[in-house]
Parts: sequence; structure tokens; C-alpha cells
Amino acid sequence: MRLIFVRHAQSVGNAGGLLQGRAEYELSETGRQQAELLHARFLGEGFEPSHVYSSPQSRAAQTAEVVSRSWGRPISYWDELMEHDMGVFSGHTWAEISQKFPDMASEFQLNRDWQVVEGAETSRERRARGRRVVDTILSRHANDDVVLMFTHGGIMGHILAALMGTNRTWGLGAQNTALFDLSVDAERWWRNDDATYNNTELWRVNRFNDSSHLAQLG
Repeated sequence: MRLIFVRHAQSVGNAGGLLQGRAEYELSETGRQQAELLHARFLGEGFEPSHVYSSPQSRAAQTAEVVSRSWGRPISYWDELMEHDMGVFSGHTWAEISQKFPDMASEFQLNRDWQVVEGAETSRERRARGRRVVDTILSRHANDDVVLMFTHGGIMGHILAALMGTNRTWGLGAQNTALFDLSVDAERWWRNDDATYNNTELWRVNRFNDSSHLAQLG
């Protein structure tokens, strides 16, 4: 099975330096150009997925609609692919957060523990959701499926961590419309033996944080 994750194109919130979380923002003009470039890249590669999923949030859904328009395949909107909830920090810049919630901001900056942020999804909850995404996709699809998912940088880190078998939270620095392209053997995923775990023909990273299609934007 091939799994391709795409971070959404630039939103108005991205352009304004906002922490977005579950707040809704449309794509910016630059974001629409980014999505068009990814659409052209996929067409040039002859790439066509068997299944397309997207977060229902506007910035991801709009990216999915632009990129997938030539395939004629339905987009399955899936809440599990939504960005993690940043609680009261959503929709604010860091400068605004520091002014509006100084104590909370100071405590958060010590170790980036989302549990201290009012209304936020905790790190444990995000990790569990990343695992659910992986388990659901690998249970639902066959080895010859090519599954494309449009999602968000924050939750994507937890999805990839679940795929790679780590509980550590890694920062991705994912570019807008960056590709994370992996191949996994869905039939052997559930086996728990060294011969399976250590067989690099079963688990492949094809492209990681690849945004080379954006070079035209300068």
C-alpha cells in the first residue's frame, strides 16, 4: 500500500502568522497557486490515487479539491485528519497569545505541553488520534491501494510517528503542500516478529517533506 500525506496549501491564517488549530481560514492567493502546482506535478508524474481523504477544514478541503479535480474521484472528508485543537490559542499570533494569556503562554513555552492550554487537545489525545488514522487506513485498504490524504502539519507529525513506531513527538517543519510518501505492507503490518519489522522492503520512505514543485514560486 502506498500512503501519501499532503499538508494543506498556505491559508490566510498561515500568511498572517496565526496559530490556526480548529479555526477556519480560506486559502490565500499564494496557497491557491501552491495547490495548482501540486496538481500539475501529479499530472506530470502520471500519479493517480485509488482513494482520496481530506480534513474537512477549509484550508485542507480547498487544497484537496484543487489537486484532485482531474481524477474524478470522490473526496472522503474525515474528522480524524483535522488539525489538533489549540484551544484558546487558536486564531492568535504568538505576540497576541503572550499578551492575552501571559501565564498560560509562559507555562506552555517551558515544555510545549498542550495540557496547560485551556480547551486544547492534549499530546496524549493527539498521539491516540494519529494511531487511529494509521490503524483505520491499514484495516480499510488493500496492498494495491494508493491512498492520498490532505491534512495539517501538527496532526501529521503524530500520524507519521504512529507509522514509524515511535511515541516521541517530532517536529516536521512541513512546507505547505509538502508530500510525505510511504509504502507499507498492509498484510504484514500486524505481525510482530523481527523478520517483518526489519525487512526494509516492506516499509519504505519514498519522499519526505518534498515541496520541490514550489520552486517556480521563487
